[in-house]
Amino acid sequence: MDSDLTESARRTAAAGTAALTHLWERLGLSPETPQVLSNRGSLMVRMPRARLVARVSTHTGAQRQDPGWWLGTEVAVGRIAHAAGVPVVPPAQHVDPGPHEADGLWVSLWEDLGPQVTRATPEESAAALAAWHGALADAGRDLPIMTVAHGVITEPLEYAVRHGFLSAAEHAALTREHEESLAGIAGLGTQEVLLHGDAHRGNLLRDADGTWCWNDLEEACRGPIEWDLAVLGSTPTEEAGRAALTAYCEITGRQVPAPEDLAPWLRLRALEGSAWAIGCAVTFPERYAAPARDYVELIVG
Repeated sequence: MDSDLTESARRTAAAGTAALTHLWERLGLSPETPQVLSNRGSLMVRMPRARLVARVSTHTGAQRQDPGWWLGTEVAVGRIAHAAGVPVVPPAQHVDPGPHEADGLWVSLWEDLGPQVTRATPEESAAALAAWHGALADAGRDLPIMTVAHGVITEPLEYAVRHGFLSAAEHAALTREHEESLAGIAGLGTQEVLLHGDAHRGNLLRDADGTWCWNDLEEACRGPIEWDLAVLGSTPTEEAGRAALTAYCEITGRQVPAPEDLAPWLRLRALEGSAWAIGCAVTFPERYAAPARDYVELIVG
C-alpha cells in the first residue's frame, strides 16, 4: 500500500495546504497553488510563486508538547549556519520564516532550492558534515544539550501512551531502555559541537551550483560529535554509512571510530528514531504503526 494514498495522508495534506493558504493571506503574499513534496513526519510544500518551501509540522508536531519551539530552534540554527557560510538551506530571506501558527499547525518557511533528482554520495555527505562541524563547533552556545536524547524521545512516548498506542507496561520498558541508553553514553564523547542531529544524506539538498546543503534542522542541538558520526556512519545502509564515516575521518584527520565505540550512540539513536515513529503511529498508522510495533516488541520481549 502506498502510504501517500491513505486516508491519513490525504487528511494531512488537505489540512496542511489549507493552513498555508490562510498563512499566505495573513502574510499578504500572492495566492499560490501549493505543491506537496513530501508527506511524512512533516508536510513539505513548495510555494512556487514565492520560491519558498514550507515545513508544516503535522505528525511530528502532534507528538511534541511545544512544536513551535522546535521549529523556532530549527530557524535559529538555519540562520546561524547560513551566516557562518555553511552549506545549508536558508530560512526564508524576504518574508518572516517563522515559525508561524496557522489553523493549529506550526509552519517554518525556507528558500526553495528547486527539484531534487539525486542523492548525495557517501563522500559528499561526509564533506558536508565536515563543513558543518568545522564552521559550527563553537556556535549556538545558548542551545540546549542533546535534545535528541531527551525530549525527542520522552515526548512521543508519553503522547503514544495518552492515545492508546502504548500500554503502561510498554512505556515502562521503553523508559528503562532510555535510562540504560543514556547511562551507556555517560562520560563518553570527545568534542562538543553544534550537532545537526539527523545528519544523513536524506537531509541534504543540492542547490543550483551543485553544492549539497543541509536541511531539516529540528533536532539540532549542542552535544558530543559522536552523535552525528553515529548517524552518518549507519545511514542509509551499513556499507554506505561506513564509507561516509571513513571519508569524514579522512577529511578531518580523525581516527575512524571502531563499531564498538559507536555502539552506545547507535543504541540511543535506535530508540530516538523509533520513539518518533511510535508517536507518528498515532496519527499516521498506515505508514508507521508496523515498524513502531516491531521495535516495541523487540524491547519488551
